[in-house]
Amino acid sequence: MLKYEIVTSNMSKYKKLDNGTCYDEETPDKMIELLEEIREKQTRVRFHWGDTKTGKDWGDTYDVKGRIGRSTGSTKIPLLVYNRRSLGGDGILTDCIVKITTTLGKQTLYEHSNYHKGE
Repeated sequence: MLKYEIVTSNMSKYKKLDNGTCYDEETPDKMIELLEEIREKQTRVRFHWGDTKTGKDWGDTYDVKGRIGRSTGSTKIPLLVYNRRSLGGDGILTDCIVKITTTLGKQTLYEHSNYHKGE
């Protein structure tokens, strides 16, 4: 079972894990468990962002591939780091994930039950 506490930082609420990683309060616990596994194994993945209510993929093609790292500071959010030589990356929209695949082999790690591509 996932253990966390709810914390507030910069007027946003987060689920703060025992290891210090903070996820948006709206991120489902099962998604957090998967993202932590991906981060710990340093698996390179491709994210599909979208509407988690409908499963509609937004069709983003930039800044969607990499490994999961963490920011520094008191609120350590997950970052999408392009490769091992990269020094940082963009924050991951953990509450907007509709599909995750590995970049090598294209194995689907997660897919929303109603996943579909937008127009």
